Amino acid sequence: MPELMSLERDERGTYTLTFRRPEVRNALNPQAFTELAEACTSVAGDTSARALVVTGDGVAFSAGGDFESLQALLDGDREFAEAELRHANAAVMALAELEIPTVAAINGDAFGGGAAVALATDFRIMSSNARLGLVFARLGLSGADTGATWWLTRLVGPVRAMEIVTLGAVFDAEEALANGLITETAPAENFAEAVTAFAERLAALAPMAVRGNKRALLGIEDRTLAEHLDHEAVIQAEVIDSADFREGLAATRDKRRPNFEGH
Repeated sequence: MPELMSLERDERGTYTLTFRRPEVRNALNPQAFTELAEACTSVAGDTSARALVVTGDGVAFSAGGDFESLQALLDGDREFAEAELRHANAAVMALAELEIPTVAAINGDAFGGGAAVALATDFRIMSSNARLGLVFARLGLSGADTGATWWLTRLVGPVRAMEIVTLGAVFDAEEALANGLITETAPAENFAEAVTAFAERLAALAPMAVRGNKRALLGIEDRTLAEHLDHEAVIQAEVIDSADFREGLAATRDKRRPNFEGH
């Protein structure tokens, strides 16, 4: 069975994960979610990794669930559907739990589960000719899929999230930016260059500090203020003990750009 994704690493430690089903607009199926989870596991095992960029091959980021997979869900029983959905959810969780910063490079349309995967990343850069659509309702489906309602609630609040998933809203790049769904837009003609520049920005940061930010924010809803302050103290003490912090202070005193090495 051909691989549906490719994973590449550059010399700075930035990974690029590319959905490679352009013939079906990078639609997602169980194999794709398996490969997404495996790729995230591979990246997580690289202690020198700096960032992960997720993007699509061709004209789309991802059109969401492919029709064959949706038909299989329809033909199967409820137990089968729940198992398949949990399989997809595990892949989204693997992406969300990566300690390095993640970026969705939304090169083209991101619909349904494809949009949910994009929302699961830390940063989202969207091409000026792309669209972002939570279109589950247009198929008679709930928006309770691959974390879509969870990410939307964090980004825009529960009232706006209800409106988006119930009406099957589709946003162009400027609308997505205005609604707080993405980090920035980039012109289609130099989209790749904009993504590379953003990834290089992330790669230049102190890795332990960035990972500390993600550790602090992950699961924050489940902690009291006292518990969270204690959690922060542990994280920050580890970062303070790093060579990168010493380099950051030295560079500030010397008025030069720091060279963070990740330890």
